[in-house]
Amino acid sequence: MAKKPSRSEYKFRSPDLWAEHRHWLARAEEVSRQSVAEGGSPHPSVKVGAVLVDSKGREIAACANRFAEGVDRRRPERYKDGSKSLWINCAEQLVLMQALRKGKKVEGGRLYVTLEPCAVCAGMIGELKIAEVYVPVDSMRRYAKLKSKWKESIEIGRIKLEEAGVRLISVDTHKAKATTQ
Repeated sequence: MAKKPSRSEYKFRSPDLWAEHRHWLARAEEVSRQSVAEGGSPHPSVKVGAVLVDSKGREIAACANRFAEGVDRRRPERYKDGSKSLWINCAEQLVLMQALRKGKKVEGGRLYVTLEPCAVCAGMIGELKIAEVYVPVDSMRRYAKLKSKWKESIEIGRIKLEEAGVRLISVDTHKAKATTQ
């Protein structure tokens, strides 16, 4: 019996050029929905998932936005308005750290994330020379409770990515088309 490829070995032979990107965005969505016990996000409304894929199309890291390892997520004061963003790390930061801890080469990789990167993450992505960032077309609408400070940060993030030469690509996760921003 032939062995089914793992997610990290997934091979794409579809004539649909966007199938691979939809697959990885679905994987990022899956990561965002994991239980907190499995490393998922404890954020009550903004659960973001990220998957980093190397230049050969293999998954090298996957994370959700969450507290850093060893930081107590059970303390209720850390979830109050204005505090959550100081305690919960972005999925993009965590996925990049995870890959680097494993000794993986991230330069030239592709990052799939359920929400466009904030200004800080965009800076890290550019600094590490990630080639492309893929997001769902409707990512901003999906996070209806996103505060204006984060929307502004995402706008700055777009500029940082563009100036760093990182392509930001929006994928219609329901159809076979995408747009470059």
